Amino acid sequence: MQDKNLELMKNAPIPKAVLSLALPTVFSSIVILLYNLADTYFIGMLNDKFQLGAVSLAYPIFTVVQAIGNIFAIGASPYISRCLGAQEHDKVKRASSVAVWTSVGITLALTVIYFMFNKPFLDMLGTDANTFLPTKHYLDICVLFGIFMTMQTVMQAFLRSEGKIKESVIGMVIGTITNIVLDPIFILPWGLNMGTGGAAWATILGNAVSVVYFAIIYFKRNCFVSIRFRDFKPSKEIYSEVLRIGVPSSAGQILMGATNMVFNVLAVPYGDYVIPAYGVAGKMMYISIIIVNGYTSGYLPLAGYNYGAKNMKRVRSAFKFMLISSTALCLVLLIPLLFLARGFMGLFTTDPEVIDMGVRFLQMYAICMPVLGMQSTFMSTLQVLGKALRAMIITIGRQTVIFYPLVYGLNHFFGLSGLVVSNSIADIFNTLISALLVAAPLRQMIKESKEAA
Repeated sequence: MQDKNLELMKNAPIPKAVLSLALPTVFSSIVILLYNLADTYFIGMLNDKFQLGAVSLAYPIFTVVQAIGNIFAIGASPYISRCLGAQEHDKVKRASSVAVWTSVGITLALTVIYFMFNKPFLDMLGTDANTFLPTKHYLDICVLFGIFMTMQTVMQAFLRSEGKIKESVIGMVIGTITNIVLDPIFILPWGLNMGTGGAAWATILGNAVSVVYFAIIYFKRNCFVSIRFRDFKPSKEIYSEVLRIGVPSSAGQILMGATNMVFNVLAVPYGDYVIPAYGVAGKMMYISIIIVNGYTSGYLPLAGYNYGAKNMKRVRSAFKFMLISSTALCLVLLIPLLFLARGFMGLFTTDPEVIDMGVRFLQMYAICMPVLGMQSTFMSTLQVLGKALRAMIITIGRQTVIFYPLVYGLNHFFGLSGLVVSNSIADIFNTLISALLVAAPLRQMIKESKEAA
């Protein structure tokens, strides 16, 4: 199986190789979102906008837990692919084991910090008398058992990095089905009637089932990657390679949680319908984003393997195909944002104010949709080429120096209408900056590919 996967990355036609690696990744990304969509859907059936808003308010802390896994999943995967391309299999085992167990240790440490400062964290999120308890119930469970979210993220990413796409998707599907089956049982009045707390339990148990499945694959199948503690042999090289890519990439996710918190705080004065509307609409926005990012992340193993093997011509061809095809994908994704927004909102709430507000968010976000494929392709290429500083500028810039002046300025001068359009404008600016930062490394890669021809 390994030979077949490596042959795909080494010799298959570029479109076939990219699509074979990317499409299952898109599917697994959608599966991840279904965890959260299922929670929101069944909480919406309670007809309680405060519990619906609580899930949105909890998002910043929830993303921190997810980001720990992504630091090591995104950071180690290109390194593992390069090591596979260079036939350095011992480094693959060590890097994967170090990444898994380090991520677990950091998650446990952050769990302790969260429970030490529980109330200040919840106050900082913008909770009030109506949303404090449902937000607390959701977060306490997710954070307490956050290691399952971390391990699921890291373990499935490493299977993808060596080409075991089918196994990674199966594990995600098993976890999602578990979550969806348990959600109504834990959330709704005819079941355990636990509300947001029940949603958290269903999510955690779904993650735990996926982790068990992935562990079986790691131990029973002939994998290059490893989670065995005997392969846990930290080194400066491993941490440097993993963190210089993983931290910039995941910093964007952590900062996204922070920007979401700022957005919620600014939205509170406009009415108690704005936060649940943004929370539900954000799910559809996020569907579009993870489809695009999942598609371009499928290009990472292919480009990383060939970059490690010094096959620059193939890396260049993969980049061209990904840039064109991801942009085309984004144009297709405009359709649901523009024409299916009201129907989507109606799946989660019957409140007319929440629905109308959510439609405004979705239709305004469509403005930036055509450029997201370019932005994601540029970011993935910088990760493959090991340009950590440039990647950090893009991810951190989008969530800080671009977003904060925009959201505060637009809110000050245009009120709620300014808030609605702030994310779209920030993404357009960030894509322009991404194009400038990737230009020089691309020119160097093109030069090397021509010299190798």
